[in-house]
Amino acid sequence: MNTSSAVDAKSDPGTETALRVLFLARRYPPTRGGAQTHAYKLFTYLNERMPVTLVALVRGSVLHLAWFMPWAFLRAALELALRRVDVVYFSDGVTASLASVLAPLRGRARFCCSLYGLEMTFGNRLAQSLMRTGTLACDGIAVISDNSIDIAERDWGIPRDRMRLIYLGAEPEELSPERDEELRLAFEAEHGIRFGHDRVVLNLGRQVPRKGMAAFIEHGVPLLDESIRLLVVGGGPDADRVGAARSALANPDQVILLGILDDDTSSMLRRHSDLFLMPNVPTAGDVEGYGIAPLEAMYLGTPVVAFAVDALVEAVREGGWLLSSGDYHGFVDRIHAFYELAPDERKKAGRLAREYCRREYGWDTTASRYAELFQELYRP
Repeated sequence: MNTSSAVDAKSDPGTETALRVLFLARRYPPTRGGAQTHAYKLFTYLNERMPVTLVALVRGSVLHLAWFMPWAFLRAALELALRRVDVVYFSDGVTASLASVLAPLRGRARFCCSLYGLEMTFGNRLAQSLMRTGTLACDGIAVISDNSIDIAERDWGIPRDRMRLIYLGAEPEELSPERDEELRLAFEAEHGIRFGHDRVVLNLGRQVPRKGMAAFIEHGVPLLDESIRLLVVGGGPDADRVGAARSALANPDQVILLGILDDDTSSMLRRHSDLFLMPNVPTAGDVEGYGIAPLEAMYLGTPVVAFAVDALVEAVREGGWLLSSGDYHGFVDRIHAFYELAPDERKKAGRLAREYCRREYGWDTTASRYAELFQELYRP
């Protein structure tokens, strides 16, 4: 467990008194994932605006929830009983399940949670019931995408007017020019690729069925021009199927399976690949609730080609191209059309993707929206 407190709140002159926030997170670095990044970045940026106390689980196994959830409850109960907190923020539906049992202690404090589409499609009925009850006990519900709002209304019966759309930020770490060049040259030497000269497209993320990479290798790669190389980064339960699909290709060397890479190498690949691919497929019981992977690519100037599935419709409303789900010919035609553009036009596409992501998905903007929501909830 990691517990830290903010001592000095930073606020602009003339603004309302900074609220005291208790931030409960059951997924937090050094474990990796989109929810962990969300918790870390939101805590960091909120902490510049108001005093925030963090209670976070930093271990990966869900077995640690057996002790973390009681501990988080006791910490929250103590802060509420002593009137030392104005807002309790639950970073996801699991931590929000504590809201209903903490409600008798809330006093003047307000409860707010974030809600993800993926957790609302989780198959365990008991977990669903606890999360839904806790979420409904919150005064404010921040939802990460319109797609997730639709799911919450349809499956959990949460009125739309009780939810606030607040996109997550997407700001991957940027490498220094020296480190970027070092990694690029090493990668090019190892894999026989020259970025900026060869045609290179990238897919990076956890390999699960909904990501559609195995299906794309089976149905899309055979349609690709042989000069285009596909880099696939990440592991997961669908990795074996991805590997089998590659082995079945007439030219397996067109696809390079890289497995799980360190953050620096992943950042370098996002920056130097020509396109980022998201060939997702609709999957029962599993959704792409946000689309952080393509946003991180766009942030570094790489446009996206994606199927219009789940929240990808929102994430790639600018900065790339959306194709109808399952239309592999159209998907590949879009890739080929990109390479038919003049070099200046390809650079322009990357610049527009970067501008879009920085404008709509900066963490400073996201934290400001959360701070505004907290202030609205706390006003009499």
